[in-house]
Amino acid sequence: MPFLGNQPQQGFANSVVKDNFTPNGSTTAFTLSKSAASANDIEVYVGNVRQEPTDAYSVSGTTLTMSEAVATGMNFYVLHVQGTVQSSIAPQSNSVGTGIIQNSAVTAAKIANNAITTNKITNANITQAKLAFGVVGQGPAFKAYPASGQSISGGTFTKVNFGTEAFDTDNKFDTSNSRFTPTVAGIYSVAAAVTYANANYSSTYCIIQIRKNGNSVAGHSSAIGGFESRHGNNVSAMVELDADDYIEVYVYQGGSKTVDHGSLESHFSAAMVRSA
Repeated sequence: MPFLGNQPQQGFANSVVKDNFTPNGSTTAFTLSKSAASANDIEVYVGNVRQEPTDAYSVSGTTLTMSEAVATGMNFYVLHVQGTVQSSIAPQSNSVGTGIIQNSAVTAAKIANNAITTNKITNANITQAKLAFGVVGQGPAFKAYPASGQSISGGTFTKVNFGTEAFDTDNKFDTSNSRFTPTVAGIYSVAAAVTYANANYSSTYCIIQIRKNGNSVAGHSSAIGGFESRHGNNVSAMVELDADDYIEVYVYQGGSKTVDHGSLESHFSAAMVRSA
């Protein structure tokens, strides 16, 4: 039939659903055709007399329970008048946006197994805290070596310059000051080696140190020289670093010597082995 205004959406095929039952004088539980949220959402009639909700009957989902068995032959029926759980209009595909979903309402049970793939995770968005025990994350790591020979004066601690990088995964090593500042807190494996150039054969001693924020955290001393062969010193340690800590390499020797700049013999490296 013609009408004015917008055409109303169709919700239910029938506005009121009726369930007819045949009582036997002993049964008190009956199955409804639709789920009801409460006793007030349906009207129960026995002998065409409406029954008192919650007093004469109760409802749980699709189960109607009468307080007393209805006598055989009585006219017994139920009208679903309002508040039924059944949805009147199914949402269209792709019509439910994030604004419809309540914050923190999606539980793990609602996510299918293997549903979250790598393309759903923003790059560099997984923190160390989210990695399982024993899993090594992609923490900072570097290796550097001297860009040229460096003359080290005797009798004083001198920082060794490492001006060339072999690799630097996160650009955390600064060749201008030979410092490694991880910016990621954790436990780091640190190693350094210094070899002196040819003709630096005089007998003396050498101390090599790994310094954290200017203070020694690991070192090694040894006698060097006294024969015509290349010699040097090395040190390695596990060092705990905060994000803003930095480490450097210092040497001390009894006499002046020149550090060789070969990448295989003089080098400085560090790599994170565990997050903080």
